[in-house]
Amino acid sequence: MRNETLRESNGGLGERETQVLHTIILHYIKTGEPVGSRTVSRYSGLSLSPATIRNIMYDLGEQGLLSQPHQSAGRIPTSQGFRYYVDHILASRDLQISTRIQIEGGFTPPAAELHDLIRQASKVLSRVSGHPAIVRAPRPAIGHIRHIQFINAGADNILTVLVSQDGLVQNRFIKCTELFSQDQLDKFSRYLNELLQNLSLAEARHLVLVQLEQERVLFDRMLAQALTLSQKALQAEADEELYVEGASQILDYPEFAHIDKIRALFRAFEEKQQLIKLLDQSLDSDGVKIFISPETTFPEMEWSLVASNFQRDQEPIGTLGIIGPMRMNYGRLIPLVQFTAKIMSGILNKWPILPR
Repeated sequence: MRNETLRESNGGLGERETQVLHTIILHYIKTGEPVGSRTVSRYSGLSLSPATIRNIMYDLGEQGLLSQPHQSAGRIPTSQGFRYYVDHILASRDLQISTRIQIEGGFTPPAAELHDLIRQASKVLSRVSGHPAIVRAPRPAIGHIRHIQFINAGADNILTVLVSQDGLVQNRFIKCTELFSQDQLDKFSRYLNELLQNLSLAEARHLVLVQLEQERVLFDRMLAQALTLSQKALQAEADEELYVEGASQILDYPEFAHIDKIRALFRAFEEKQQLIKLLDQSLDSDGVKIFISPETTFPEMEWSLVASNFQRDQEPIGTLGIIGPMRMNYGRLIPLVQFTAKIMSGILNKWPILPR
């Protein structure tokens, strides 16, 4: 059971409390079951009676690090307990050579296009980790908007043309249940060009949301239609920035056996925006950033995200990560995420230019 090096805790717990918490977390990661005092006494390496262990477990519970699901059951780590473990107990670990070779093989042959590289990263990260992997692509090439145009593409398809201030053009097809004539779409385009010109995509998305709330009050149907259409167009741009691989692997954990949690999780994968916000927090962080429920935006699911940025010319341009239950094997997954990000950075730095 003690298969992990214990680093010295400097977070306020004493040596005995640290070892008890460490033992409970390792056992819980392995089994997913509450841990009793006799188990802790057997595996902790402490020469303490089960009664003394129970007192320490009670104190850890009073500090919010452990909880007791049932009166007669053992303890399980809380999100605070896992946070303490990650910040103060978990020691760094080197990745096994066989795992390094497996990850490197996932990038062979080397990709020449950015989308292919991102797909390689998400697939190998999911396959090697056994968890869903997500990759946040570099921010859209469109910087600030110069022009937006809607073109009727027939049936329920509308072609959106976005032109940046530096002349870059991106085309996006969006689906719309309501049919519009080209004349209506031209009116929408004129209104939105006045509203959104010179804004970044993030600023444009935020302004559209604000304006939608205001126009609902004003009951101006034309403006509301234009804003709703622009929201779909700008959202389509954002959705393409996130890749999810191996989503079904999360179902292997009993924590996600409840249908409501499954629905919430797959809704998060589908809508993507909350995941993008989390990954964006990792963009400017050094090393690996770990989000542990309920400090994330999905507290009801009790999950965690291990993420790291990847770089080009020493500038972070995207992020990748692994999603799983709170009882993920962080000691194994952290170096795995680090190494995959390092491989991606190395490939990106060999490209003469970053493909758009």
